[in-house]
Amino acid sequence: MADDRLLAQYPKQDTVRDRNFSALIGWSVTIISETIPTTKPDEEWVRERLVAERIPVQTANYVDRTMSYFMQDDVTQTNIRQFLNPWNDEATEVSLSAQNELIIDRFMPRFAKTDVSDEQVQAWYDANGFAAVPLAR
Repeated sequence: MADDRLLAQYPKQDTVRDRNFSALIGWSVTIISETIPTTKPDEEWVRERLVAERIPVQTANYVDRTMSYFMQDDVTQTNIRQFLNPWNDEATEVSLSAQNELIIDRFMPRFAKTDVSDEQVQAWYDANGFAAVPLAR
């Protein structure tokens, strides 16, 4: 477990915010570039897709809103000194980037569930040709 004093510095450090900003943009680009399935995707996929579409235009907002998700991850807590260090060597920075990708993959389903309403999921289904078919009477 990380030292609480170090964790308290995590959301305050520009270098952390920059890394999380870049990681969220990278995740967003990956998700947005996925082809929409031909069969109806599950709600988790739609929720993550909607969050991914929002991130590029509201990145700073999402950095703030996801900070605690990054902080609570064991990877962050184990490597807190590297995450706080603005002067890591290139190999460490590459490793931290990969770690942030893993962290996002772990928390995004939970985050997206709170960020995207059921109505927004249904609107996405409707807009993308997956509207519910009424039952025949």
